[in-house]
Amino acid sequence: MRITDDCRDCLLSRVRFEASLCTDDPDRIDEAVDSAKILLEERWNDDVPAPVIAGAVHRCCYKSVGSTDPYRALKYNDTKTAREVLVKVRPYITDFKSAIIAATIGNSIDYGVLGHTIAEDYTGFFRREFEDGLYHDDSDEIAERARRVVYLTDNTGEILFDKLLIEELKNLGAHVTVAVKEAPMLNDATLDEARDAGIEEVADHLTTTGGGAELGINLNCIPVDLQQALQRATLIISKGLANYESLSEYKELPPIAVLMMVKCEPIARDLGVPKGVKIARILR
Repeated sequence: MRITDDCRDCLLSRVRFEASLCTDDPDRIDEAVDSAKILLEERWNDDVPAPVIAGAVHRCCYKSVGSTDPYRALKYNDTKTAREVLVKVRPYITDFKSAIIAATIGNSIDYGVLGHTIAEDYTGFFRREFEDGLYHDDSDEIAERARRVVYLTDNTGEILFDKLLIEELKNLGAHVTVAVKEAPMLNDATLDEARDAGIEEVADHLTTTGGGAELGINLNCIPVDLQQALQRATLIISKGLANYESLSEYKELPPIAVLMMVKCEPIARDLGVPKGVKIARILR
């Protein structure tokens, strides 16, 4: 997907939010937003997927406020919350399909979209969303294709729900390579968060998407081990909005199963689904 007019206000609102995580000085916050806005306008017409531009804008903000990880405290709290919730909802997750639903609900742990908030009573939220199920459910086909899987994670906290799905993939006999961010970007999981969540205990291989603090996945930046895993893969499992925006621009990839809560209108329009629904869809 390419950047749309809807993205402008959303992206700059996230810049203001992350700048405010680092400083209470309104002048520094305004300066960060102004710098980001200038860069956004300079890059607006670049012939690249939307996450390439958005990632550059976020890095501009990080530089302005002097932080490489503005979301560090939120990520710590999200992991704590996710662990507490999992204790209560673990009995719901009994098979592959229920693990797909749980991992998709986990995608709601996201600060990157204007207007999307994380439920204060996350246990109650999880139970309601679990009962609602998936708007689009390709879980049977995902299971059939899951022989060699590349699993692209998204957010910290969410990755604890991913672990349960990875366990179910292993139960199906799949070989699973998990890729996280190489450096902090928004509240996305990095190697530190993945190891803390125990991903190495269940995955066959844990790597990064390369490129440092990138948003989504840029195939021009990926490390050799991920490149080789993609070449052998029978399925890519892609979590979240930015990974979808990235992968939808690439051709000649293995089948891609998109697992996410659809949190913004441009993505909803592109997929032809209502905003707010949960999907586990194999892209055709």
